[in-house]
Parts: sequence; C-alpha cells; structure tokens
Amino acid sequence: MLRPIPRRIMRSEATVEVCRAVDRYHNQVYDTYTVKHTHLQPSNEVRKGLTDTDFVLEGILFVDAKISSPALDWDALLHAANDAGGDMRITVRGKTYVVKTAEALRDDTDRLHHWEIGLV
Repeated sequence: MLRPIPRRIMRSEATVEVCRAVDRYHNQVYDTYTVKHTHLQPSNEVRKGLTDTDFVLEGILFVDAKISSPALDWDALLHAANDAGGDMRITVRGKTYVVKTAEALRDDTDRLHHWEIGLV
C-alpha cells in the first residue's frame, strides 16, 4: 500500500507548456496550464529514451492525484506535444525544464496515486 504524499511537501506551483502546433516559421505554439501543490525533487537518475538513448534527469516533479490541481493526464499531454512536433516544458521555482517522461504510479487497488514527471 502506498502511503499518501504529505501535503506539507507539496508546496510548489508548476507552469506547464504543452506544444499544440508548430507554425510555418517552426515556432512552437503552446497551451499553458498552472498546476498547484506539486513537489520538485532533484535527481541525477539515468533513463533510456524512446530511441534507446540515455539521458540524465535533472529532477522529478511529483503530482499527487488528490492534492494537486487541476488533474491532468500527463501521459496524453506529453504524447500530444510530441505528435505536434514539439515538446512539453515545465517551469518550477523560476527554472524551466523539458519533460522527458510521465509515469503514472498506482496503489494496490489500481487507482492513480501520483504522477512522476521526469525533467531534463
């Protein structure tokens, strides 16, 4: 059983920019969301990308299924950004990151517990 993420550590606000299109000048056009009650944890974890290339995560953004708002489907947003030919960016505490992974973690009853968003 996964214990709840403590509310006291979910203090950060994240600005999420999801590419929805690329204009004729190759500039990305973004939809923007503000997600409250997240937690950014520094990381130096090595992960494999979709093209079998390794990358090092600078941080992992924790987004709780109950505490964080609004509730977003992070995996769908990441795929939509990639399908549009762009990327997904997150700004937390004044620093902007590019999203590489969006992993949904479920509890023992198969309900969504939280998201772990891998950032570079």
